[in-house]
Amino acid sequence: MTDLQHLADALATDYLHGRWQPEPTEEHRTRILSAGASADGGLDRLGDGGVITAAAITQMLRPALTERDAEQWRIAEVLRAYPDGDPLAQALTRDLVHAIAADHHPGLTPYADRYTEAPAPYTATAPTVFIAGGITGVRNWQLSAALQLLATSTAHILNPRRSSFPGHEPAAAREQIAWEHAALAASDVILFWFPAGAVQPIALYELGAHTAQGAAIAVGTDPAYERRLDVVEQLRHARPELEVHDCLPATVRAATALLPATAHPTPTGR
Repeated sequence: MTDLQHLADALATDYLHGRWQPEPTEEHRTRILSAGASADGGLDRLGDGGVITAAAITQMLRPALTERDAEQWRIAEVLRAYPDGDPLAQALTRDLVHAIAADHHPGLTPYADRYTEAPAPYTATAPTVFIAGGITGVRNWQLSAALQLLATSTAHILNPRRSSFPGHEPAAAREQIAWEHAALAASDVILFWFPAGAVQPIALYELGAHTAQGAAIAVGTDPAYERRLDVVEQLRHARPELEVHDCLPATVRAATALLPATAHPTPTGR
């Protein structure tokens, strides 16, 4: 795991769970950084590693006059590691920056109250999106998906990927399967993403089951995913109206498009 991936994973996880919130000046500077990256179109693509420039990071982290010095900001360590990170870790960092910047719609429920991670119980008062796809043997892409969904909708996000799975506990697997089964059945929209690097048989099983049931689903795979052809061809016959996307942001957009109109916040300037 690269330094950036480790740092961004930890900070994104704490942010989603409400364990970390940026300080006011840190948040303001993050919004400015996001605006600059958005103008370059980079927040919409996984591979555009240079959209947050070293100069922009230096400017963002200049010492604060009225708040604690920028050296104390948790996001500072992440941004300093950004230029040397790999594209996926950089993409997660941009997703985190964008989510912080977007979290300013008056009256919206805080992210932490719209995000549930297995095996926690939940009571969703908003439409729900279940993040389905590979877990074992693949990077934690679910963090990016959750941040993107929260930033672009008012939906409640259900994430089956635990921050820490107690593999030594025999009952954990049964608990996990039961939670996923119930959460999938209760979701308004299911987002399926298949990253490269593993076949992901359980996710394929879930895709087949919910495709046959006529569930509202959005599907995408990495272009290098080993079974992409199977996913594309099976869905072409079973659900010809579905497009199989080739990047996570496009899959997120397809999922949010399936949500009721009330789950789409009115854009505000930032």
